[in-house]
Amino acid sequence: MSISSIEKPIEFPIEQRNTGKGNPNAILTFDVELNNRQKKLLEALPDYDSKATVRKTDVNMKDLSALTAATGDEFAMFTKGNERLIIRGGSRHVNIDVDAAKELVKDGYRWSGHTHPGINENCMTASPGDYAILDCFMQQTSVIYNSKGLFRTFEKEE
Repeated sequence: MSISSIEKPIEFPIEQRNTGKGNPNAILTFDVELNNRQKKLLEALPDYDSKATVRKTDVNMKDLSALTAATGDEFAMFTKGNERLIIRGGSRHVNIDVDAAKELVKDGYRWSGHTHPGINENCMTASPGDYAILDCFMQQTSVIYNSKGLFRTFEKEE
């Protein structure tokens, strides 16, 4: 069988189907749009310190990385059972201090991870504040995603 013997032409070339929509790196590099799920989440988080609670299946860290690529802001995610709390920060931090973290722990949340704007390895380095929050949650590890969708795990300091 040769290509010329195909009776039906290709109606949807690969370029049209694989748009990169929602991919953090594509958003950052090619100004591709957020996917519909990410757009809806961003609408629920319009400003610094906005909070949204969604079903666990409706968001993941790659989505937050895409939001960071689109906005230049940090986002943090906390999980309790089948729900996730997402908090929008600014370009340098999310408004969660030790007291707020302790309240989240008391409410049954664990820290799923957060994002840092940027594209290099250095932007995924945990800050002293990140370690302090990790300690509040009594977790051994958490993750930091960058604007390209790459991540680094950081561990509790001994």
